Amino acid sequence: MNRSFARLLTILLISYCSFLIPHNSLAQPRDTLTTEQLLQRRGTAYSALLRPSRYLAFDVNHALGGFRRYRYFEGDEIHFKARGEKYRETLYEVTDSTFSILVANEVMNRDEPVSFRFDEVEKIMLHRRIPFVTAAGTLFPIAGGVYLLADVINNRGFYSNTLPVVGTLVLSGALFHGISNPHIRVNKNHRLKVLRTY
Repeated sequence: MNRSFARLLTILLISYCSFLIPHNSLAQPRDTLTTEQLLQRRGTAYSALLRPSRYLAFDVNHALGGFRRYRYFEGDEIHFKARGEKYRETLYEVTDSTFSILVANEVMNRDEPVSFRFDEVEKIMLHRRIPFVTAAGTLFPIAGGVYLLADVINNRGFYSNTLPVVGTLVLSGALFHGISNPHIRVNKNHRLKVLRTY
């Protein structure tokens, strides 16, 4: 009885462990991706390496921060102000002196390219993901509002000693939002130009 129980327990343990091993991890032939497919999977900046192409370069030369180049390849989202309107669209085409975006035409029910010369662009709105700073730009004003609301509800009134705390949270959130999402005016220090990949 004891020997048959041990044999049954061993069989159950082996069968249980065989289900834990994924069957697709065994040596089976798989299709490997080519270099082109791997670069396309990584994004537009990497797919531009496949063939020579033009891209939009925004060179920013800050007095304190130094030089920084932002690159926009075809297929990237660009956020800018031109002709008195703001646009946040996909970059469609880049030529030597213009660039085009796709704008939805609701009458024709399709996207149509709209071209802009570089001198028509007034501002470029950047969206940077800075760890903790970008999140603080959103969370600090919310925390200030919740703190003010909790103080009003708990104390059954509005007290002036909460204003410095709430004001500090809201202003620091606005500062962090401005650092994460700067609006940079195109001028002689901040130039928009076309470069090529080879």
